[in-house]
Amino acid sequence: MSDTVDKVSDTLVLYDIPGKPGSRSWSPNVWKTRLILNYKAIPYRTEWISFPDIEATFKAIGIKPSTTKESEDTHYTCPSIIDYTVTPEEKVTDSNVIALYLDKKYGSNEKYGPSLFPEDNAEAQFAFIAQFKAILQPLVALMLGCIPAMIEDPRGVNYYHEKRGKKYGPLSEFVPAGSAERQRAWKGLQEGLDTLAAAYDKNKEGGGEYAFGKAVTYVDIVVAATFLSTRYVPVDRDGPDVKCVWDGFKSWNSGRWEKFMEKFEDHLQVV
Repeated sequence: MSDTVDKVSDTLVLYDIPGKPGSRSWSPNVWKTRLILNYKAIPYRTEWISFPDIEATFKAIGIKPSTTKESEDTHYTCPSIIDYTVTPEEKVTDSNVIALYLDKKYGSNEKYGPSLFPEDNAEAQFAFIAQFKAILQPLVALMLGCIPAMIEDPRGVNYYHEKRGKKYGPLSEFVPAGSAERQRAWKGLQEGLDTLAAAYDKNKEGGGEYAFGKAVTYVDIVVAATFLSTRYVPVDRDGPDVKCVWDGFKSWNSGRWEKFMEKFEDHLQVV
């Protein structure tokens, strides 16, 4: 894509990394933002950007890095948004920061629905999310080596192999089929989902369907976005009946994860 985008008035632009047809939007972090936009029916459009083009493009249009880690290079990442509905336009990056921005602008609004951070409980929700990320680390083991197969463009595939290979080694050999590492990852995922189920059950008001209260909050969005990525990234290391990691766990915990996702099924548009 070019280094600039057309400034369409009254439009919010979401930057995403293209996958192959059938899994066009696949990143769990981007789905956090996309689900908020879809769930609240906020008008937007997607700009697709290949992995190797993210940094140069964002520098050119003035989107700041998401994070700067002492041990790594500066990170320019998706999701990032440009909100052209305000003057001057707002440029926001990092899924959590975007969530707070969108909720401040559109939360508790009759047109866009209730706030995703009711009673200003962002701190409690981010603490829950940090625990969620920790207990579901096995998903990284199960999915990382399979992600290149669904990236749309060859340049993006090569870039992903290069960047992730420096940290994890050859991705074709990362947690391979039939390995003890893969068995441990599936066992760890089951334990993590048991812990997640118990955390949801503590919210009696939500009947096990919601992390806080009795309506969707940002935690639920994050959990759903993670589950969506397990649907869209194909795997070929767990037998013929497991075409994606979601196939392997969707019926666990008495089928509650399939039921959990039902409330999001009408909000999976990619526009």
